[in-house]
Amino acid sequence: MGTMQWIEHFRDSVARPREADWSRGVHLDAELREPVLRSLQAFQRGLSSPGTDLRTKVRRGADADYAVAVDLYVQEKNIHADLLARLLWAAQSEPYTRRWPDFFFRRLRRRFDWAPEMMILLTAEMASMPFFRTLANHAGDPLLREVLEGILQDQAFHIGFHIDHLRPEMERRGGKERVVLQHAWGTFFSATLMVLIQDNTRVFDALGHQRIAYWTDAWNLFAQVQSGLHGSRNLGALLGRDPRIRFVV
Repeated sequence: MGTMQWIEHFRDSVARPREADWSRGVHLDAELREPVLRSLQAFQRGLSSPGTDLRTKVRRGADADYAVAVDLYVQEKNIHADLLARLLWAAQSEPYTRRWPDFFFRRLRRRFDWAPEMMILLTAEMASMPFFRTLANHAGDPLLREVLEGILQDQAFHIGFHIDHLRPEMERRGGKERVVLQHAWGTFFSATLMVLIQDNTRVFDALGHQRIAYWTDAWNLFAQVQSGLHGSRNLGALLGRDPRIRFVV
């Protein structure tokens, strides 16, 4: 879809009230509390960035409308960071200041131009979505589920946004280069999943959720996105049937 439609979507989304009954608090089983809150702290830190470096690169290398859309996209991610911070406060916890995976991702992103940096952000979103789904479905807290469900709905549109705007960048590249990029991205995605699993091993254990189930869900989403970036433009309607991928209409 066109960039102006995405701008309208993000403007509406950013302006949408995100209130919840925070006074309910977050109530988790004893074996879940510490690992789940630690995980939420890590994701909250990863989302809390003004994106100044990325937004500057987009202004230098892409058109003005896309720069506006990216500004709004980053703003929405900061709203998600605020929601997770409020969730942590409701659980009588607090956000982290810094953790090594977040530090690594931030340093890595800044080494690249805007399009590869967007692909790194897309990688992080695809890795987080099946994990958030696992927490929402199995942690057993209504407030946590409500917040994560809202974030997941927004992330589905983030995936569609990235497919719409990164596909033209892929089409400009030769066939051999695109094959190399696909393999490199798959390797990076695997590494990202392994870091997430290792960093959240206590969450998987406490929930009794098999790591292979998370791995399979994440790779299924990755395959869908790969087909959207490298396949026919007519795949949009097919991809839109997947609730994890949404396009503006």
